Amino acid sequence: MADNKNEILEEQRRAREEFLELKKMQSGEMKAPPKPSEVAIVPKTPKEKWDNFWFQYKWHVTAIVAVTVILAVLITQCATRTKYDLEVVYFTYTAALDEQTDKIAEYIEKYASDMNGDGAVNVQVINCSFTDNSGNVQYKNTMLTKLQSLIAGDQNALLYITDEKSYKYLSGISDGEGIFEGEPLKFGEDFYSFTKTDNFGNLPEGLGISCRRVSDTVLENKKNVDKVYEEASGIIQKISNLN
Repeated sequence: MADNKNEILEEQRRAREEFLELKKMQSGEMKAPPKPSEVAIVPKTPKEKWDNFWFQYKWHVTAIVAVTVILAVLITQCATRTKYDLEVVYFTYTAALDEQTDKIAEYIEKYASDMNGDGAVNVQVINCSFTDNSGNVQYKNTMLTKLQSLIAGDQNALLYITDEKSYKYLSGISDGEGIFEGEPLKFGEDFYSFTKTDNFGNLPEGLGISCRRVSDTVLENKKNVDKVYEEASGIIQKISNLN
């Protein structure tokens, strides 16, 4: 009986203590204990630690990895991208394919110099050619828009390869002084034999190369334009010496 009485008294004591604690918490005198859901579970094993880290930071890790991959690709592309010393615009009313313009670039490279100092001579031929009677008006307009953007502001593209019809077109869109310096230099047999391809044969006859006029144009104050102009003029002179 004594044991039962002691247990009852102990339960009554605990009940009074809990009641007093509850009153204190309600009045703000005592801070309420955290809820079970608010109690932090500290991971102990390596797997638990990894699972907790991944749960907390998986989106951060995913974003960092994605950015790292993109930067690596961009850096690789920049490092391996060909740096051209000079640009040549190929504009004719007979469409040329990449294999043919690549051969033209190789031909011009024989007379060009390493302007950017990277140890190699690389010339880019920008193809603006199209077949005038193909009926593909959209493609023709695309090429002409591309051509006009080059004329408007590309100081690295001072050399133009044209046929008779395309040269007249360019002369017609310029002011009274003309877009080029003098008449185009006609290519000789050396050019046609070098640029001949197995798949497409010779380029059309009557092609000529011209240098853009720089003075009193929008290109006059462009960076390094004098250097490019000197190089372009020198290339034409070297080709002229072959004829």
